[in-house]
Amino acid sequence: MGKFHPAERYDKPDSFRTIIKQSAEKYASKPLFKYIKKNNDIGEVSFTQFYNDVRAVGTAALSMGLTDKRFAILAESRPEWVEAYVTALCIGGIAIPLDKELMPDQLFNFIELAETEVLFYSGEYEDRVREMAPGLPNVKYFVCFDSTTGRNDDRFRNYEDICANGRRLLFEGNNSYDKIRVDTSKLCAIIFTSGTTGTSKGVMLSQDNILYCIYSSANMVDFSENDVLFSVLPLNHTYELSCGVLTPIFIGATVCFNNSLKYFLKNIKIFKPTGMTVVPLFITTIYKKIMEEVKKKGRERLFKGAVTVTKNLRKVGIDFRSLAFSEVQKSLGGNLKKIISGGAALESSLEERFEEFGIQISEGYGITECSPLVSVNPYTHYKPGSVGIPIRGCHVKIIVEDEFCNESDALPGEIGEICIKGPQVMLGYYKNPDATADAFNKEGFFKSGDYGYMDEDGYIYITGRKKNIIILQNGKNVYPEEIEEYLYKLDIISECVVVGKELESGEIMLTAIIYPDYSKFEGLDESAIIEIMKAEVLKINKQLPIFKQIRNIELKKNEFEKTTTKKIIRHKI
Repeated sequence: MGKFHPAERYDKPDSFRTIIKQSAEKYASKPLFKYIKKNNDIGEVSFTQFYNDVRAVGTAALSMGLTDKRFAILAESRPEWVEAYVTALCIGGIAIPLDKELMPDQLFNFIELAETEVLFYSGEYEDRVREMAPGLPNVKYFVCFDSTTGRNDDRFRNYEDICANGRRLLFEGNNSYDKIRVDTSKLCAIIFTSGTTGTSKGVMLSQDNILYCIYSSANMVDFSENDVLFSVLPLNHTYELSCGVLTPIFIGATVCFNNSLKYFLKNIKIFKPTGMTVVPLFITTIYKKIMEEVKKKGRERLFKGAVTVTKNLRKVGIDFRSLAFSEVQKSLGGNLKKIISGGAALESSLEERFEEFGIQISEGYGITECSPLVSVNPYTHYKPGSVGIPIRGCHVKIIVEDEFCNESDALPGEIGEICIKGPQVMLGYYKNPDATADAFNKEGFFKSGDYGYMDEDGYIYITGRKKNIIILQNGKNVYPEEIEEYLYKLDIISECVVVGKELESGEIMLTAIIYPDYSKFEGLDESAIIEIMKAEVLKINKQLPIFKQIRNIELKKNEFEKTTTKKIIRHKI
């Protein structure tokens, strides 16, 4: 498998303290972060400023008696979020990223369960935090990233005041930050999973876990110090945090924070990124908007012709995609060349579609319990439709289980559960030894709950989630994600989920629950929409084996409930 890995460009870092110090020395005044201020101006934080801020906040925190404490973060994507996270790790603390979309009772429970001692938050959540504070006596400090109207007291502090205090202490010769020695093998982060199929768990990661992920991401993905990356996903998502933000700090790239999904297409034009890490939903949405614009302008034939011509010319070494698809490129900022897709399965045809525009999509596979990186489709030996090869040092097995629960290694092409062992695999689940024990097999491999197969070259292909599998009466397994991929190719469908509904006879009927793109059906009632959907599904069924064919359609009036990373929460359907 090693023959397919790109040449190693970066050595493994030994700590976050080393990363931020060396990056500050090497990249100095270069912008590390760009963001949109409240007045809509563009703000910047350089590599040097980031390092100095972490040292200042770390020094102030140590002077407040916060060595080895637990720091939760509740905020939108912004430089201070990353500063708080990295500071916690650099002074031997534990970072607890929180999902800002959580309901107040869930948020309260996670803060309490994690034994949080400091809560960093943005002004947007001021009221919610003040309301929770009396019930959280173990939280010593609530630190707001913004100026607030609330009264600051012994427990409520302002982030900038803490920074200023840290700078003063450093100026006076306080070197407590520099004296700290951090054990990188110990717990440094608790990440609560999104719980798309059930109850959330707290994944415990060490610095060694996360550092190995950063090292692997830096070497497997074709990003460098010359790249400008667009950060779209929330930072409590390990994929975005590890690969989209922490890795750029390590390699010297610039990260631009999107301030709202609503302004995604507007902001991408402002920041003009060369790359981004996103989930498939963003890629699907971008493609649909591109094609809608093409149709609106009546240029479908011209567009298809350009695709054919540029494809044929590339076969003889002539590439003028940047000219032929300049409008597409301009709508995405003008510089976008690379997209890393992860977090869910990507519709396979989209890789080819974006390649036609001159934008390379590379799929990766990860899971929170693996910090999250498991595999990446290498830019040097790319295979369409695959999520790539395991990162160096990571051992992946496909394990099949017989009717007596006996495990065996799958043959190439045989579907089974993806199981992982490697330096990036978690320490365990927080305060949940039973779940931790259940998560590993006898050989110490983490059982991902994802099903897939490997080809003879060791490339991984995902077929679906174990918990999503629909088992029919005849014992055949149906992976709903496979059928959903066909449905998502229809521009009249915004969202869909395939489920197995049990009839009174005991038969399992494959049902597509669809949230249509209602803008395509103006003036039509539900029965008319159903008939149009049935006609399209009939075409899809002709491409599928009989046991995988959709037998029923249900329409939804509203979008499906989702996580902040836009994954549909299936157990709530």
